Amino acid sequence: MNRIACSTSTRCNSPLDEGLSAISAAGFSRIDILAIDGWAHVHTRELVTPEGLGEAVRRTETLMKRYSLTPIAVNSGVGPQLYDRSPEAVVRRKAETEGLLNWMKALGISFAAIQPRQPDPDRPWEDALADCAASLRDQLELAAPAGVTLALEFHVNSPFETFEQCARIMELLPEMPLVYDPTHLVMQGIPLEETFRFLDRAVHVHVRDAAARRMQTRFGEGIVDFGRLLGELKARSYKGDFSIEYLQTDEFEVLEDTAKLYRRIEADFPQG
Repeated sequence: MNRIACSTSTRCNSPLDEGLSAISAAGFSRIDILAIDGWAHVHTRELVTPEGLGEAVRRTETLMKRYSLTPIAVNSGVGPQLYDRSPEAVVRRKAETEGLLNWMKALGISFAAIQPRQPDPDRPWEDALADCAASLRDQLELAAPAGVTLALEFHVNSPFETFEQCARIMELLPEMPLVYDPTHLVMQGIPLEETFRFLDRAVHVHVRDAAARRMQTRFGEGIVDFGRLLGELKARSYKGDFSIEYLQTDEFEVLEDTAKLYRRIEADFPQG
């Protein structure tokens, strides 16, 4: 069964406890947890010591039980930028990735997206590409023996934003699974059908509606053709899960749109 999760991004501006309470009250049972250092909701720098890791595991387990939620995925981002290959960054990246993997294993979560953070402001993209690839390889090597799948998500304002950049890293890292999120590409004017080339290696799907130059819109008001997208996934016998990843905003209540999109996905991928 392809499971559907509500991302804690729907409450990215709120503390985790408050966010999980709202997600549970909205009727969701499966979640995707943000673990992006320096942003939300679990900070990987806090997972590098036994004490910090133990506290994070206990806190997360308590909240899952309190709100009757099951975590099935993580959206991760360790502190060091992918392009940073300084000795200090390599050591810190390894420690935070190991902490993340240990936290996930304790919670029974076997999948995490890699949010690629920011592009290098001081070098042309071509010059930073090899360093980004080396950092991603390091993380994959740590994940494999832990029994965790890490997959790269292409993202605006990251080293992998344009169609060309996404294609290049795929060529450079043929072993890297992908998280398919069409919004980051369609908002740049790339037709949805052209993004389907990235489904060949997709092991997880992030979804929300979007429009030109807008990362998210209310469900049904954007340009993401969910009928076409879900039909393509069914035709490919997609076996992975979905995370609905609206971002908390003052413009509208994103949990309402998350619920609508959940029902739309469920129509094609029934939930047990």
